[in-house]
Amino acid sequence: MKNPFKKSSIMDTVVNVGIGGASNALIDLGWNKVDFLAGLGETTKNAIKIAAGAVVGSMISNKYARAAADGIATVGVSNLVAGLLPSDAEPASGLAEGTIGRIRLGQRGFARRAGKRVAGVAGSNFMSC
Repeated sequence: MKNPFKKSSIMDTVVNVGIGGASNALIDLGWNKVDFLAGLGETTKNAIKIAAGAVVGSMISNKYARAAADGIATVGVSNLVAGLLPSDAEPASGLAEGTIGRIRLGQRGFARRAGKRVAGVAGSNFMSC
């Protein structure tokens, strides 16, 4: 089987995620230092992050600068959606019924041979005694 993980792709993704997260942290730090911007609400802050990240990311051809803009926009969307979700919802436990389906134990080859047995006592008859 061919390896689905490519070392260069993994490293590119790690670098892009690191640059995006660091750039968002720097934007938040600068945002809180400016009095005018600090007075704006969180929803406005996240909307500005989304718009600025999308516009700047579409205009830049440098891959590192684009990763920074995409990271800022992504965190803005994440914060905006997290603010819209109800906070009193109970966490889900377990899987929905029917998610896994019927569980079959053992190997299929043995199950097929059990029906073709010529001599001997069936396992269910022997165990029920």
